[in-house]
Amino acid sequence: MNIHKTQQGFGILKVLVSIPLLLIGLVILALAYTELNKAYWDYRVEELCEKDGGVTVFETVFIAKQKYLKNDGYKGMIRVLSERTTKPYHEFYWKNKDIIINKSNPQVVRSEYVTYRKLDEKQLGKWVTYSRRGGDFPTGISHPSSFSCGNIAGFKRSAAKEIFLIEME
Repeated sequence: MNIHKTQQGFGILKVLVSIPLLLIGLVILALAYTELNKAYWDYRVEELCEKDGGVTVFETVFIAKQKYLKNDGYKGMIRVLSERTTKPYHEFYWKNKDIIINKSNPQVVRSEYVTYRKLDEKQLGKWVTYSRRGGDFPTGISHPSSFSCGNIAGFKRSAAKEIFLIEME
C-alpha cells in the first residue's frame, strides 16, 4: 500500500511539471505558425507585385513650366490629388480601388490608383501595389508589421513620375 502512494505522488508531480512545459510548447507552436503564415503571405505579395504591380502609362503628358506651376509643381513633380481633394485649378486627379485578397489576419490588399485628366476624363496611367498588414504573434505591445511592393528594391512607387514629363525651360 505504501508503494502505491509513492507512485501516485510521483504521477501528480509529473503532471504538475508537464503543464508548464506543455504551455511553453503551445506558445512556441503558435509563434512558429504566425511567422510561417506571415512569410507565406509576404512571398505571395512579392509574387503579385512582380506579376501585376507597378506603373502602367497610357499617355505621357508633357507639362510646360506654366502648367507645372498651375498644378502645384514642386521638386520636379506636379501634385496630383485624389478626386475628392483635388483643387478646381488642378488639371489632373486620381481615384483608387482596393480589393481585399485575404480578409483575415493578415489582411492582404490589392490597391489600384488611376490618374485622370479632368478635361476629358481620360485615364493617363495607373499604379498597382499589393500589401500585407498584420499576421504577427499577438503581444499587445507593438504595431502590426507590414510588407508591400514598396519593400521590393526597384519597384516604381509613383505614377506621376512616369506619366508627366516636366519641361522647365
